[in-house]
Amino acid sequence: MKKYIVLILSCIVTMGVITSCGSKTKTENTEDNKTAKTEIKPEPPKKKYVELAEKMNASMPKVWPGGMRMDRAEAVSANEYKYYFTNTKEFAVSPEEFVRSSKPAIAIGLKEKDDEDAKMFRKDKMTVIFAYYKMDGTLFAEVRITPNEYAE
Repeated sequence: MKKYIVLILSCIVTMGVITSCGSKTKTENTEDNKTAKTEIKPEPPKKKYVELAEKMNASMPKVWPGGMRMDRAEAVSANEYKYYFTNTKEFAVSPEEFVRSSKPAIAIGLKEKDDEDAKMFRKDKMTVIFAYYKMDGTLFAEVRITPNEYAE
């Protein structure tokens, strides 16, 4: 229950930032910064994280105040865990501003959570990813929290 409360609080703070900030002007640089990557297969996720995702997904989707819906969770690899959210309202900021303003709040939430899931993330040095989508299904922003950002 505590993990949901902290996660909800983090999302509410994030939604507050989204709705209270005006949109920034777009920069002229709209180039896609895709880099060529060599195909390296990540290690498969650990069983405990797959089970955690299955347990969480059994009660999904969860709608939270402020227009945020948590759709699912996924154990991506041996050291990555991902949450998928959809914002049911229009984003009021740019993706860059969203990531810049929400990342510290999410990192603090992960650092201060005292439930078993957060302890597992810290112990195994997991990168936790929060993917935020628009209502049309397109990715708006992805917030990656590395172990160094939420370490004790």
